[in-house]
Amino acid sequence: RSSALAAVYGPREPKSRARELFDRATLEVIVRPRVGAPGLAEKQLEAYLQRQLDHVVLHKEYPRTQITVVLQVASEDGATGAVAGNAAFLALLDAGVAMRATALSVAVGVFFPGEDGASLAPAVLLLDPTEAEERDCDAVVTLSVDGSREQIVSSLSTGAALDAVAWTNCISAGAKACKVLEAFLRMSLQKRLDTFFRASP
Repeated sequence: RSSALAAVYGPREPKSRARELFDRATLEVIVRPRVGAPGLAEKQLEAYLQRQLDHVVLHKEYPRTQITVVLQVASEDGATGAVAGNAAFLALLDAGVAMRATALSVAVGVFFPGEDGASLAPAVLLLDPTEAEERDCDAVVTLSVDGSREQIVSSLSTGAALDAVAWTNCISAGAKACKVLEAFLRMSLQKRLDTFFRASP
């Protein structure tokens, strides 16, 4: 499966005054590929993550500062965008950055049955497809969902264009998957807190 390392630097004073905003923090997202130099795919992922994190971070809590989120892709086996999105969110949570909501990510593979997708049968959806499954899919959609408002805050799509029905089904499946993921996250964090408090003198 895919994995990514995320690090948060800040809130801190911006290195350049040109990046300073007097009433809010500036958020910067940097994605580094597993090997080689960043390319178009990394820039697209940075834009996706920027929209996701801009939605949840309370920028006005940190005026005249900069928050930098750096993601290093460690391994790739499908759903890299979703893995990076969740790693970035959890890194901000662990760093104690104030946020207004939970925004988790999920990848949805879309396969149109029939030759060249000509069948009238509904599209088949795969949650968090592997790299091999992504190659067989007609499209892959990565969604970031605001758990409290149940709305899509960011999306990244590759492959064939989706009709309204397939897109709606993707959103519905993605939102449900993010709810399950959020419940698991809350349970894991609660266990972590319980362990921390038990260890405290």
